[in-house]
Amino acid sequence: MPTLNPRINVTVTPEIVNTLNMMAKQKSTSLSRVTADLIAQAVEDHEDMYFSKVADEAYLSNQKWVEDSDDIWK
Repeated sequence: MPTLNPRINVTVTPEIVNTLNMMAKQKSTSLSRVTADLIAQAVEDHEDMYFSKVADEAYLSNQKWVEDSDDIWK
């Protein structure tokens, strides 16, 4: 069945292939599905770390915050 998603060729060690094959067998899914899921999780983790760093830098900078006041909401 053809797919519209782009394909990526990656060379990995035999140990990684064995691990991915075991994971696919445990989940009763394909090797490519397990690999795609792991890549997606890694990208999400990378984004989380990046945005956490950005938030930490903003928090630690000398920004002045407006104090909470009922006048703000009027």
